[in-house]
Parts: sequence; C-alpha cells; structure tokens
Amino acid sequence: MVEIPRASPIPASRSSEPVQASDALRLLLKGTAMVAGLTHIAFLTLFHWAGVEAMAIINVGSVLCYVWTFWLAHTGRIGLCWLVTAVEVVAHAILAVWVIGWASGFHFYILLVIPVAVITDFRPLALKVLVVSALTAIYLGMDMLLLRGDPLVALPNTVLDGLHYFNVLGTVLILIFLAGYYHYLMSKAEANLRAMATTDPLTQLRNRRAVIEAIRDEELRMQRAQTQMSFVLCDLDHFKLVNDTYGHDAGDEVLKAVSRVLSDGVREVDHLARWGGEEFLLVLPGAGTQEAQMVAERLRQRIEALRVKVGHEELHISMTFGVSARHPDETSESTISRADQALYEGKHAGRNRVVLGAQASTPVLQG
Repeated sequence: MVEIPRASPIPASRSSEPVQASDALRLLLKGTAMVAGLTHIAFLTLFHWAGVEAMAIINVGSVLCYVWTFWLAHTGRIGLCWLVTAVEVVAHAILAVWVIGWASGFHFYILLVIPVAVITDFRPLALKVLVVSALTAIYLGMDMLLLRGDPLVALPNTVLDGLHYFNVLGTVLILIFLAGYYHYLMSKAEANLRAMATTDPLTQLRNRRAVIEAIRDEELRMQRAQTQMSFVLCDLDHFKLVNDTYGHDAGDEVLKAVSRVLSDGVREVDHLARWGGEEFLLVLPGAGTQEAQMVAERLRQRIEALRVKVGHEELHISMTFGVSARHPDETSESTISRADQALYEGKHAGRNRVVLGAQASTPVLQG
C-alpha cells in the first residue's frame, strides 16, 4: 500500500544543480586544504632544518590556516574558505620569495589561483575581473621587483635548487589535479544533462524521446537477428477524476506508484517509458503477441491490486492495456498505432482490461 500525505506548501529551495556545484567546490576545497596543510608541514620541517626560522614560523601559521579552511569548507562556508585560501597562497608566496628569493619558485603558486578564480562562480562578474586582475598585477609586480633582487636569507644552492624543483613539481601536480577534477565535473554535468533530457522527472522512467531512440536501436537488432518485438500501451483509468477530487499532488503520487509497479514487472531488456500524461509505453524486444499479452495481463493484475492511501481513503487503481506485435513488413509507428487503437477500444469496452490490436494504418511516430 502506498500512502499519500495531504498536500502541503512546498518550501522554497535552491535547485539541485547549484547545490551539486556547491558540494563539488566544497569537496575540492577540503581536499586542497588537506594537501596544502601536509605540504606546509613539510616546508616547516625543511625551513627549520635549513635554519630559516622566520619561514618555519610562517609555515606554522599556514598549517593552522589550512586547518581553519578545512573546517570552513566542511561547514559549507565556501566563499570565506575560498577567500582565506587565496589570501594564504598569495601572502605565503610573497613572503617566501621576499625572504629566500625568486629562484625558490614559490611564486608559481600564485599562478594556480588565477584559473581557479576564473572558473569560480563569482557574483557579480566585475568581482571576478577584479580578483583576476589583482592576482595578475601582484605576480607581475613581484616579477619586476624580486626577480633579480637579493633575498633576505641566502640558502645553499642545493637547498634552493631542491625547493625550486619541489615547487615546480608541486605546481605541475596541482595543475593536473585541477584539470582532472574540472574534467570530472564537466563529464558529470554532461551525464546529468543527458539524463535530464531522456528521463521523465516525475516517474524517473524514460521519456518519449528516449524510448523512441531505444525503439530505433531495437529495430536494427530485430532486422539483424530476425527477432520479434511487441508494444504495450497502457493508460490509467479515470485519472482525471483523481486529480479533480484529490488534487494534483495525489495524482503525481499515483503516477509514481504505478511507475514502480510497472518497472518491477518487466525484464531488464524491456523499455518502459512515460508516453505522455497518464499513458505509458512498454517495448518488449523478442516478444510475440502471446508473450506481450501475458505481460500486460500480469501488469494489469498488479495495478488492480495496488492501493493508494489518501488521507483516510484508499484509491483503487486500474489500467487499460493495448497490445500489438510488430510485423516484419510494418513500421514501429504502425504497431504503436494498433496498440493505441486497442487501448481506445478497451476504454470504451469498460476499462481495466487487455485488448489485442488488429492490423491498421501507419501514422508517423512523433518525437
């Protein structure tokens, strides 16, 4: 039994897409904080070993800063987390280059902040332009002032070379990580868009466009393997009365409950779709007329046994089914049309029944 709560006001909420984007950025910032924190612990150890205590102390502050940014990202304070991370990277780079020189390579990390700022969804756009322009100006200013300047602390060449190549390698690895993560997000967004374009949002079944594509694929298989294919077109009985009496929220829940029953009653190789409104289409590859009738009758009985509770009442649901098997010399459009005509006849004959379609004309399948 499926219970439907009485309709209640739906609170305003953000759409799922921004929420997903925010979650992705939050995970990225948490990962960045962990990697950066561990890296600065390594820097702290190195500077202490090299006797540059000022930079060792600065790295203690950096480690604590990334502990804070991890907490900010974990609690969802994305904007503040990004700001603190960017300020720490830039400030640490300026101090490190000023203290131990341009050759150390710490200035590379400023370049990493620029593409992240570009892809981040700053509002308004002028803020993004301002941030990117400021980062570019800082880097160019450091280059002009510190490129050939003498550092405050002269490190041995072996230590300086080690820092330089460590920072070059670190920059490359971070760029690879950012590019890979961006590619992952784009691939995920593309998959989500594809799913949205082919899925009915209410029932989570295929939509009309998606099932038409599936039919085209099955037609090719049918031609190659000389197999059969049948269609079952089914429609909820008196569905308008449900909406008019109990409201559209109850009607939506009925559609979802019926969709689950239909989904549970078909094979993995079958294609079930919401054809439109309260109408569903089932494509049965490899099934002939007799098999399709048996499937339709089994589904009819399951729907008839379904009870949907609305308040203190129980709704008895039924469906009418039209069945047709595709002949080798006809199109799928014609077969579906025969199933539709059978469904129409079943409605006029009293509903809640399975009717087999006869030969008919070949109208065009709409996409």
